[in-house]
Amino acid sequence: MQISTHLLTFLDIIVSYIRNNLRNEQYNLILWFPVLQCAGILTYFSLSFEPSCISIFLLLLPTLILIAILYRKYAILCIALIAVLIGFTASKLRTALVDTQILDKERYVKNIVATVKDINDRGSYKQFLLSVEKSPTISKSSPVIPAPPFVIPVLDTGIQKKKIWIPASRAGMTPDRALDNIRISVRTKVEKGIKTGDQVKLSAKLFPLKIAPSEYAYDFARIAYYQKISATGFATSKIALHKKAEARQFLEYIESFRQYIYENLQQNIKKPHADIISALLIGKKDGIDQKTMDAIRDSGIAHLFAISGLHLSFVAGLFFVVFRNLFAISETLTLKYNTKKISAFLTILPTTFYLLITGMQISAQRAYIMVILVLVAIMIERKYRGLIAIAFAASVILSVEPEAILKPGFQMSFFAVLALVASYQINANKLFKIKIMKYFVSIMISSVIASLATVPYTIYNFNYFSISGIITNLVAIPIVTLIIIPLGIIYVLLIPLGVEWIIAPFIERPIDSILYITNAIASLQYLVIPIRTFPASSIIIITFGLLWLCLWERNWRFFGIFFIVLGIFSSAMYRTPDILINADNVAAKESDNLLYSLTRKNRNFVVKTWAKQNGQNQILNHKKYNNSDKRLKCNDYGCIYNKGNNKLVLLAYKKEDISENCDKVDLTIQLSEFDYSACNAKIIKHADLETYGTHSVWLTNRYVKINTVRSNRPWHMLKN
Repeated sequence: MQISTHLLTFLDIIVSYIRNNLRNEQYNLILWFPVLQCAGILTYFSLSFEPSCISIFLLLLPTLILIAILYRKYAILCIALIAVLIGFTASKLRTALVDTQILDKERYVKNIVATVKDINDRGSYKQFLLSVEKSPTISKSSPVIPAPPFVIPVLDTGIQKKKIWIPASRAGMTPDRALDNIRISVRTKVEKGIKTGDQVKLSAKLFPLKIAPSEYAYDFARIAYYQKISATGFATSKIALHKKAEARQFLEYIESFRQYIYENLQQNIKKPHADIISALLIGKKDGIDQKTMDAIRDSGIAHLFAISGLHLSFVAGLFFVVFRNLFAISETLTLKYNTKKISAFLTILPTTFYLLITGMQISAQRAYIMVILVLVAIMIERKYRGLIAIAFAASVILSVEPEAILKPGFQMSFFAVLALVASYQINANKLFKIKIMKYFVSIMISSVIASLATVPYTIYNFNYFSISGIITNLVAIPIVTLIIIPLGIIYVLLIPLGVEWIIAPFIERPIDSILYITNAIASLQYLVIPIRTFPASSIIIITFGLLWLCLWERNWRFFGIFFIVLGIFSSAMYRTPDILINADNVAAKESDNLLYSLTRKNRNFVVKTWAKQNGQNQILNHKKYNNSDKRLKCNDYGCIYNKGNNKLVLLAYKKEDISENCDKVDLTIQLSEFDYSACNAKIIKHADLETYGTHSVWLTNRYVKINTVRSNRPWHMLKN
């Protein structure tokens, strides 16, 4: 009785403490609205099935009735519930509206006509984003017309393979609907003069969207689905101009102008400098070679190549100052009108135009909304509050593009700027009086804060941590912000005059400095630490801790540190899979906790991802592992994995392997297609590996756990 009394007293104290803090920080409650939106979005994406519109309606109706009844008494709770519902329903609505038609299996397409939506120069090849022309609607009385005509290889029956035409209705597509967009790698000849908006004719081999190579890896299929990309592939013929665009859409004009700037930079500035300045100015970084891009990431300055507040604020500030000085020329205008407000209003136009030509990355959208709010605050003479601006930007982006929360760009951009705004009181002015010292110390402090805030997301998404970022940023940020970007803006403004080439040498030299620094830092391999993956639950706990630390102002904010530590602890406790396997690759973890591959394909993207997620720079060949405590042992009847916990797994290459070991093992994995006799042990069939993608297997003392990558969602359409 006494224990329960003390417990109730303790709970009363906690409730009273929370209530008092909430009352004192009620003006900060609005900052949690986008956080609750995220909760609804993550709930939607965590489902293993696609909820129907009817089920959502049946869920919403009683919930909204309940909110209406309880709103007066529990207003805050009801608003929180509304935010969650907005996130969930926005996600479902976005998925339904996108409705991308996904290619179901490998196809050959011949002489298709498509509209060019984007062109990227990847160095050794070009990459085209094409919008496939819709097929004519086929009535029951009409003859079957291929739309577009598909060619598939005939099964190998010992005779020469042939290509046969099949109608669209038998090609995994409905007769009245072709694919949406396709992304094609082009190493063949490209006819000159092809621009965005033109129609081209080509033949190609298309592939279904690639799903994630492992459970917590980047899921290209999901991202591509929301970009309305139906398939990827490569051209097998010349890219021929079919028809020039007679009238382009607004966004096609913007993309054409962006492409024009890119081509102009390529003509007047040497490589890779042209690709670097293209990435810094207009967000086109596809031309940067992989070695340079790896050096940029490893040195910790990749954030400079994401169009963000650094770029948008510079452009907005430049035009604001220009407009104010132009108005200052006229004494009449200055005295009669509030030129500060007019300048702020006029600045919105060039800032918006710059956002459009940068490709509208997530970080650029966030920065644009925040810059516009600054300009609006000037116009309406209101105080600008950074945290409110961040919350508003997040809420807008998540309402329009809910899947953005799953992108590394969103996570890192928002948490970097959130940490910087929340820690504004750490000011270099209090430490130094010399201006140049203040500047560099401010850069160092900002770099440390932003790096610490984004470390969890860097590790979660890329499985590495660079400890050189602070040093590199201290040198790179002044060069980029004070020299390269201003010169780049001047270069673009001089293009209409035809004298932009004068600026080119002045741009190349500071870029040389950046490349030298990044390559020097990246060559010090011990500064880049590979770190194994951890589950989504850990990053959610860490994120909650960061939000608690940044969004509150009173001392109870420091309870966020507890959640951050809890998330780190849970991530440290996570155990990576013992066996990873798909239709083409097999890897097993040995007693040294390193992954070893059983196939020769040790350099493909899937295997590299497996290695990175296990904290390795590369995967090892199992034939080179000769320790006496080997877990995986092979003989004439397959390979048996024994972890020493009374759970055995058989890797079967032929039917004799299963018949010999079926009763001895807990799990059998069929590595090739063959018929086998009945077996009591659980079996992962070869067809399952092809259908559901990578299987992750954990062996414990009590059970064998199996996770698959492919889900029953629209972006993971099952293969026929």
